[in-house]
Amino acid sequence: MEDTDATNAPPAHSDPLPIPVRLPHLPIVRARITYRLLTATTLPPYKGALLRGGFGYAFQRSVCPRACWNRSEHCTLTALCPFRQIFEPPRPAQIAGLREAQDVPRGFVLEPPLDGKRQYAAGDSLEFYLVLFGRASAHLPHFIYGFEQLGREGLGRDHAPARLERVEVLRPWQPTGVTAYLDGRASADTRVLPTLDGAQIVAHATKLPADLRLTLPTPLRVKARGAFISRVELPALVQAACWRLTALAAFYDAPWDTDYRPIVAEAHMVRVEQAAIRWVDWERTSTRTAQPRQMTLGGLIGSVVLREVPLAVRAVLLAGTLIHIGKASVFGHGKSELAPINPSSADVQGAGTGYHAPQ
Repeated sequence: MEDTDATNAPPAHSDPLPIPVRLPHLPIVRARITYRLLTATTLPPYKGALLRGGFGYAFQRSVCPRACWNRSEHCTLTALCPFRQIFEPPRPAQIAGLREAQDVPRGFVLEPPLDGKRQYAAGDSLEFYLVLFGRASAHLPHFIYGFEQLGREGLGRDHAPARLERVEVLRPWQPTGVTAYLDGRASADTRVLPTLDGAQIVAHATKLPADLRLTLPTPLRVKARGAFISRVELPALVQAACWRLTALAAFYDAPWDTDYRPIVAEAHMVRVEQAAIRWVDWERTSTRTAQPRQMTLGGLIGSVVLREVPLAVRAVLLAGTLIHIGKASVFGHGKSELAPINPSSADVQGAGTGYHAPQ
């Protein structure tokens, strides 16, 4: 679903009245995860695949019988186990548009650090973010347990041991939150942690000015007219975000029964200026098949200025900063930041990712 083609045909008409904005409810939980390295090691500069792959393996070995390791498709349990609920959610036949297995969205996104750091000394911290959508947030204890196990098994090719030190669920638009886990112990009721929903996103979008800077810090892979876009085509970006919202809501909350074509049409009216965008390739090794294979997942990074952005488009783009847009979102691809060109008010700071990033 993340690669769904976006139409770039001009809108049939221009409606001077603002489009009513209603995003799916879709509660979102965003947590900051902190490891403490116990030995010196070297890790890749971009750690999305390391965290996603390592966590998946560690989690499956923690909760599944050995017969299912790397063979979950042969699981004989009639009820979905936690591993399959998180990594292999079923594809309901009644949801239109989900034609292929890869169309099934995962209920989480990992946001690795973007500092490019490779050399870690014993005692260094490794910090990243976990985003959970809708009902998937009920699995936060399973994620915490899986990350504990990953730290014990070790990170990277050297399997460097790391201690899971802290899990903090952030309050909406704030750099701090509620500590859910600290030094080996759960420290909060994970059923009553801070969340952010569609109504709050719309409310925050109203505080943003009409002129904004859109930044793409990780590769964005979105298709239009059958090919990946090589520049920021805002209608394609908005449609991809709406498709992903539709899928996540259908699987993890309640269907979003909204015709979002008028929002895509409004995106055609936005002026895109000062584009500093380039295509970068990112390679990873997939081990999901019997023979590991190299995969190249390139995409756009950089920034553009958007002029006269309508509220509905602002709300969708702001939601996109939280859910990620396009292919390989679960690794942290498709991350975006939306901010005023010249921020002057604390009310709109932190809109880049939905939360302040700690300095």
